[in-house]
Amino acid sequence: MTKKTLVFSLLALLLCSLSVTAKMRCTPVYMFGTSASFCDSIVYFTDIQVVDSAWIDEKTNFLVNRWDYSNQLRSHFNLTGHPNRTCVVCFATSEKDIRKKYAKMRKKFTGSPKKPTRYDLRQLEEDEFKFSAVTPSVIDEESQQEMKKQKPEKVKPAKKQKPAKQLRRNNNDNTESDTPPSMPPRR
Repeated sequence: MTKKTLVFSLLALLLCSLSVTAKMRCTPVYMFGTSASFCDSIVYFTDIQVVDSAWIDEKTNFLVNRWDYSNQLRSHFNLTGHPNRTCVVCFATSEKDIRKKYAKMRKKFTGSPKKPTRYDLRQLEEDEFKFSAVTPSVIDEESQQEMKKQKPEKVKPAKKQKPAKQLRRNNNDNTESDTPPSMPPRR
């Protein structure tokens, strides 16, 4: 029995000591962007572009710093006089996959022939806007510890109040139970 516990504890110690950091790889990525606003019916689509040195998280297969790519598109619209637009970036590592995503996204805004939507679709050509590669941001251990310390405090929920009906019964009022305390009883 003691040998088993010793082996399990050593195994657990070994697993805990392994590095938990995510591995990233630099690879070319196909991506396009979509920008819509709740204030108007114009929806912009960028061309499908190739970003040569994008970083992919190997564990999750997701684009690292993906918000920076959507911020590039958002800042383009802010500079051209179209503020407050919601920008989304879709990516894939193969051209076939990105074409499927592109067609699916355009179909959401065009609708079907029987039930078309009322969006004005506009295309942003590559000479108007081009995504640039973003290098991943590396956070050292001190910064991570500071971020953990700055977590917001939990807010305690307010105590539930008893309904007015139960309060009156507890106060031994002889009024009708359906009326609020500020109103006279019904006759």
